[in-house]
Amino acid sequence: MTNTFTETTPDTSITILRTLIADLQYTQLSDIELHDLSSIAAESIEGLCHGLLYTGESLENGIQPQPQNLGQLGAWLKASAHIIPILLELYEQSTTQLFQMQNVNRS
Repeated sequence: MTNTFTETTPDTSITILRTLIADLQYTQLSDIELHDLSSIAAESIEGLCHGLLYTGESLENGIQPQPQNLGQLGAWLKASAHIIPILLELYEQSTTQLFQMQNVNRS
């Protein structure tokens, strides 16, 4: 019996989520919805980056998180690792769709 199973690098949960978001039907959204989506994604990315910077700077300056907060810090970092690529995909797709809509309207 031959093993026909081929090993591939498994997708990470980050890759899977970004792919799912990329497959959304942005063409079905109105320009207002696309503006909102783009703005929310951009603001969320900025907020997450500020939080990551604050955490990094706090650790560099010797401010140690309390042991009871380490679980929350770990969960926040994992959530950030998942949400940042998703937000980037949302931002890119909604902005691209807006530009395409604007070009069609100018024609």
